[in-house]
Amino acid sequence: MLTRLPDSARIAVKTAPDTTEILRFPIPAIGPAEGILRVEACGVGGAEPEHYRSTRWQPIAMGHQVIGTVVALGPLARAMWKVEEGERIALQEYFPCKSCAWCLRGEYRFCPDADFFGGRNPRRTGLLDYTQAPHLVGGFAEYMHLPWNSVIHRIPQDLPASLGTLAVGLGNGVQWATMDMQTGPGKTVLILGPGQQGLGCVLASREAGASTIILAGMTRDLPRLQLAPELGADHVINVETHDLVDEVMRVTRGAGVDVVVDTTGDPGAANLQQYLKLAKMGAWLWVNCTDSGVPVQVMKEKYLTVRSGRGRTYAATEEALRIICSGKYPLEKMCTHTFGLADVHKAIKATGGKEVQGAIHAVVDPWLA
Repeated sequence: MLTRLPDSARIAVKTAPDTTEILRFPIPAIGPAEGILRVEACGVGGAEPEHYRSTRWQPIAMGHQVIGTVVALGPLARAMWKVEEGERIALQEYFPCKSCAWCLRGEYRFCPDADFFGGRNPRRTGLLDYTQAPHLVGGFAEYMHLPWNSVIHRIPQDLPASLGTLAVGLGNGVQWATMDMQTGPGKTVLILGPGQQGLGCVLASREAGASTIILAGMTRDLPRLQLAPELGADHVINVETHDLVDEVMRVTRGAGVDVVVDTTGDPGAANLQQYLKLAKMGAWLWVNCTDSGVPVQVMKEKYLTVRSGRGRTYAATEEALRIICSGKYPLEKMCTHTFGLADVHKAIKATGGKEVQGAIHAVVDPWLA
């Protein structure tokens, strides 16, 4: 398939904290191992509002939950990626070396070239400097440059682009709730935070065969909590109107839970203590808590496994795409808001609960008038 490309394309970029501009750059010439993607849609990730207001990440081209059609391919890229022009793909944000021990296991998130925390200078879509060639390096754009080490997933030709943008967020949920926490048949799971990752944990836990899934959030999360039962949650709890410990113990008849997954970031020492109370003997906890000591004594007494992490494996994203494509769940209800390039600022703010209320998953369509 031969596609006549325009000479240039528009891209929305962050020029300063909380500031977006639309710029135009030439479509870059590609090398043998590169390609060009026509962006169909780009979701706004849960971390995007934080990066947007940060003074660290600038100037950058944001947007990493990308769905698009391959419109130009070098011969080596065609051989490596096993795709053809005209095929549709979902991107992961990582640009890994693809030769280290982590990459060879499909753990691109831990590659030294892509690792957000331990890497030398993390290379990933959504955090790249657009002032340097090839310029078109973020997902809030009409076209994107695909370097040789792009991490791609082929998707069906008829999958709605907005649903495809859920792959990254739901992939995190698959990774955290099932692959990291070993959720399976008969398990009782408590998930904190009903964002994209939290709802992804609900879906993954349901697909893994969990017997009871409890999702907790706040009053501001009501649209997400109300949707959660349609995605597999058995019980939802508003922690601002109900006591978390009391409600979970009521639901589980005093037994507690097998798995706790906190997707909210750093829950703080007080919340961590609640999770420890709710954990059954032998339970697994997935948390990020930086302001308290490791609860070694409680871990020993209850024989707990406490883990943390971030991002997802290649396999987790593939599983997320399988769930999305299955049609078993009304995931279109997650895609509540669509914005054009001119409203990228509003899309990011909506994801952070600002300016636009009720957003569950915001999508940027670069071709929206």
